[in-house]
Amino acid sequence: MSTQAKRLAFSLFVLSLAAGSASAGKITCVPGASSGAASPFNSIRRISIDEHSRTVNMDVVRSRTKDTETMGKLRADLVSIEDSQSGEPVYVFNSIPTVGVETTSLFKLFKATEWRLISAGVTFVNKVPVLRAVEQSVVFDCKRSDMG
Repeated sequence: MSTQAKRLAFSLFVLSLAAGSASAGKITCVPGASSGAASPFNSIRRISIDEHSRTVNMDVVRSRTKDTETMGKLRADLVSIEDSQSGEPVYVFNSIPTVGVETTSLFKLFKATEWRLISAGVTFVNKVPVLRAVEQSVVFDCKRSDMG
């Protein structure tokens, strides 16, 4: 992982106040009924986190018109798995930048009374991370499966 990605992850940790560790497994999440899949704030349709390989795969809406949505895949690195006071892990991951993309997305998936996802867009200016946007949190329904 690059130094810039480590700095971004650390910055997100400071914002999230998470601590601890978790056991290896897999968790899959879809938007919760209360957040509504068609919500304009929710472009993520599915999140799959593999704790063992430390990878995250997301099905996302790439573009949207009045009648259709174009879906795509987004891959991310699982930067950290931290235990929370609720006993459920807090997942911190960042999108893998592609050629020509200047903004990196950082994500935090955690459980309060329900699973929530928050994200932030960060751009590098002269190798210094600059926060561009923080998205509204979205409720997700998550299911866990252990990998023996």
